[in-house]
Amino acid sequence: MEHQRHEERGQRGVTRRSFSRGVAWSVPAISVATAAPAFAASFTHTYTTRGSYAVTIPAGYRSVQFEVVGGGGGGSAAYSGGDGGRVTGTFTLPTNASGVTLTVIVGGGGGEGTGTAASAGAGGTGYGRGGAGGRGSVLAAGGGGGGTALLLGAAPIVVAGGGGGKGGLGADGTPSSQDAGTGGSSVAPAGNGGAAGASYPFGAVGAGGGGGAVGSPGGPTTPGTGGAGGGLLVEGAPGASGGVNGQGLNGGGNGGSGVPRGRVGAGGGGGGYAGGGAGGTRTNSVLLGGQLVANVDAGGAGGAGSSYTRGATAAPVSNVAGPVAEGNGGRGAGTAGRGGDGRVVLQF
Repeated sequence: MEHQRHEERGQRGVTRRSFSRGVAWSVPAISVATAAPAFAASFTHTYTTRGSYAVTIPAGYRSVQFEVVGGGGGGSAAYSGGDGGRVTGTFTLPTNASGVTLTVIVGGGGGEGTGTAASAGAGGTGYGRGGAGGRGSVLAAGGGGGGTALLLGAAPIVVAGGGGGKGGLGADGTPSSQDAGTGGSSVAPAGNGGAAGASYPFGAVGAGGGGGAVGSPGGPTTPGTGGAGGGLLVEGAPGASGGVNGQGLNGGGNGGSGVPRGRVGAGGGGGGYAGGGAGGTRTNSVLLGGQLVANVDAGGAGGAGSSYTRGATAAPVSNVAGPVAEGNGGRGAGTAGRGGDGRVVLQF
């Protein structure tokens, strides 16, 4: 009898331990199965280097949050390039049973508007290339920043425009005031570039900046017009207009390229859904009492490219904020004046 009770206690002890082990293994298995379906994890993809990328949204994911930033325009320590636009929001895929591949195009910053190095005044690549700054004999104006975009097939879901490049100014003597013109920023609507010019007690000489690409950020836009040129003794030239969507690099609208005028050049327009216009140019010799007093070369700054937030037919957007100025236009001496590249962040 005593042996039988011992056996029973042993059996009960084994049964408890077995049950305890079963609970320890079964509870996590149930928790994982119910709380973490295969497509519930969160992913963040960030792209900060100019170029084109393919990104696949895995099967089961339909709602994607985005931040899209266009490239900044080239500037200098004294006159900044225009800021690229920043747009945030969400796009939704109607179905996604087997994965959907998007194209991400990150716009490059425009080349600096200082000196005449090879990097100076180069237009940034992107969805719509930024226009090159005009290369004068002493100074290249800033290049426009490239547009940044998310594409579903060939259709844009969202585009952030690039900033315009700074202008240029070469003035003899001691002007009472002078301005080389800051590049236009890609906001809503895209901004104009600043006019360049110099003032003397006996008169002023200037040239207009380029126009930004105008229109609703949620719909079609009109390319920016070139800045005014003209002149009294030496005829200047108006800036080149920007390009329309679909006709530029990677399908966007290219910014207008600046042209040189003597010592300096005009700023390039930013790329985007539609491109910004380049600045106009003007050269004038100021005479006083029959004598040459001052010679002024002026090139206006470039306008910004536009953004687009309507979404593709198969990927409508919602909760859109922007475009607002990102603050990545070029500011600094030498190559530090180059505009910052754009950026794309996707979360799903």
